[in-house]
Amino acid sequence: MRSLYMKILDHGHGWDDFQEGRQGGVSMKLADLVLRPSDYCPRPPDGPLYPIGVIGCGGIVNHSHLAAYRDFGYEVVACTDVDPDAVAATQTRWGIADGDTDPSVVLDNPKVAVIDLAVHAHVRPTIWEAILGSGKPVLSQKPFAMTWDSAVSMQQAAVTASVPLMINQQARWAPAHAAIKHLVDLGVCGQLFSVVHMRRSWQDQPDKWWRDLVHFNLIDHGVHFVDLIRHFGQRTPDAVSTTTAMMDGQNAVSPLSHSVAMHFDSGDFTAVDSFNNIVQSPAARSEAWYIDGAEGSVIGTPEWVEVTRRDEPEASVRFPVEGRWFPDAFGGSMGEMMAAMAEDREPLTSGRDNLDSIRIVMASVRSSEEGRTVRLDEFREDGT
Repeated sequence: MRSLYMKILDHGHGWDDFQEGRQGGVSMKLADLVLRPSDYCPRPPDGPLYPIGVIGCGGIVNHSHLAAYRDFGYEVVACTDVDPDAVAATQTRWGIADGDTDPSVVLDNPKVAVIDLAVHAHVRPTIWEAILGSGKPVLSQKPFAMTWDSAVSMQQAAVTASVPLMINQQARWAPAHAAIKHLVDLGVCGQLFSVVHMRRSWQDQPDKWWRDLVHFNLIDHGVHFVDLIRHFGQRTPDAVSTTTAMMDGQNAVSPLSHSVAMHFDSGDFTAVDSFNNIVQSPAARSEAWYIDGAEGSVIGTPEWVEVTRRDEPEASVRFPVEGRWFPDAFGGSMGEMMAAMAEDREPLTSGRDNLDSIRIVMASVRSSEEGRTVRLDEFREDGT
């Protein structure tokens, strides 16, 4: 069965002409390439839209999850949080019928068909048994866990309980990232050999929860970008070498700047994630992806994507990107969860698949702390 993402690709533009050109031995012309919002903007699935129950009524839920669900036509029928004020405010703002501090309002609610689990990673293990006991499919916020053992334990428990599990790596459905993936899948780059990501931003606020979260930048935030590297390249590294830096006087307890160099035993691919999350001047902040292949390259930013081709060395074509990561991507990831449920298949970012993204960030932490290259097979699922 095919993911919702692949169904979007099926409706893309420029594919027939390009494939015809390749098969006929004729070079693709950049002037013929078309990229439209329908090629990359997330949309609701074609099948049933299942009623949602939300666990966790914090800022990201109200700012992005529920805003996207409203825009996509999804129905949220219940919500729960340990804070009664958060429950009441969320119910009022979004017109949610059932709400309580007792999670049974979601877990035991016959109207709820899928759970949006949006509590912090350290809380999930404490309620995981009860969640699986409900038997309802789960879309869990990322990072799935802050430790390898916890990730493996919860994933294996979900398999044992036969509960479908998807991790909300919603960045894959962000329009800018989906546009890159669409172009890569069209074949504009040919055989990929390099993926490089550079993000320069700032999250050193003294009053935010992530200030005191150990390894926030590498694990909690950084998992987005290593997962996207896997998504774009369709492969997982064999080892990583990671360096980190603490800025003198920063508020965060862990480094907010890192570089992850990914090693592939095949020798035909390289990937780097450079993430500086403490750039002091807003004028110096930016983000870009560089995807290189034997036949061409894609450069992507949140605002545009650009394509160049080896056979047109002086030419390039740039397309503006419509839509936003927040909140649009959250509608896309929940749509993939619903499509997988309807089609009785594993979702694109399943718990099983996500263990490889978790492996990368855990190996990166170990590499930075021990000053060595770390192989991903040091993180095994059998506990040895």
